[in-house]
Amino acid sequence: MNNNMDSKPLKILCIDGGGMRGIIPATFLEKLETLTGKGIADLFDIAVGTSTGSILSVGLNVPSEDDPTKPRYSALDFVHMYQNLGSQIFHEKKKLFKILDGVTHPTYDAVGYEKILSDYFGDSTLKDLLSEVAVPSIELEDLRMHVFSRAKASKSDSDNFHVKHVIRAATAAPTYFPSAPISSVDSKVKGTFLDAGVSTNNPGTLAFAETSTLTQNRPCIYVSMGTGQIIKPLNVVKASNWGELEWIKSIFDLQGDAQSSYTEEVVKEILSGKPGSSYHRYQIDLHDLPQNMDDTQAKDLQKLRDASLKAVEEQIDQLTALAKLLTE
Repeated sequence: MNNNMDSKPLKILCIDGGGMRGIIPATFLEKLETLTGKGIADLFDIAVGTSTGSILSVGLNVPSEDDPTKPRYSALDFVHMYQNLGSQIFHEKKKLFKILDGVTHPTYDAVGYEKILSDYFGDSTLKDLLSEVAVPSIELEDLRMHVFSRAKASKSDSDNFHVKHVIRAATAAPTYFPSAPISSVDSKVKGTFLDAGVSTNNPGTLAFAETSTLTQNRPCIYVSMGTGQIIKPLNVVKASNWGELEWIKSIFDLQGDAQSSYTEEVVKEILSGKPGSSYHRYQIDLHDLPQNMDDTQAKDLQKLRDASLKAVEEQIDQLTALAKLLTE
């Protein structure tokens, strides 16, 4: 690697999981695209996303059918997807014992969701993506982390998967959706996968693991996008009396917030050892806002959208400075 490449910052995008709250990072990314006049695939060297973050990190790197050097979708397209197709993504089964949904079986079937993924991404594969992408998922058989990536897909068809299948695997959140059985494009590798959100809701350290050969001597422009955080402390007395259903409903957010805050500290420590690096975290407070990952009500999504737009305007100076950094 030459000195010029060594000194050129590596541009990293990481997006947290959070279900329908993906509309939050989509709004921030929309503003970055507006400020720069470029698509996310042109702004970052690698995009890493967990769960709903995989929809954005992968989806914004899918090439156009008309021009394979250009992205098929903008961040605003995904804002609209969350707003208009949420009820099809979280398509609820009609069950006799509805109170047990999510306990005895997943709350939602995946029929409508899988159709959306097929309609949006067709037969595009990881190998086709415009820039580097990495997505974590958990293989059900051995409960080990599996990372889908363009880098691996470019080397072997056995590591190449259809985009629609990767996203389905990465968003198969326990209690919400059934696990996802998928296979590589050459059918030689098969597995059944779960959402990695409980253990890796913020995939920040994964970004460094996947780019270790690229980042050794290079500064990083590291951009991290959250899906909302419950900053107000829990009511400890109330939470201490929660039963199984309450904990199941809350465990993704509680575990996710804890893991995310720890990951951010680790990322900052790594970046401190890379002179010339910069760290940018964008997040909103979910207190007094809709919090459920599967809330598809139009009025609630609009509240998240409005809060995100407000946060964007409050941080417009920082976003403008970031846009300049990304395009230098």
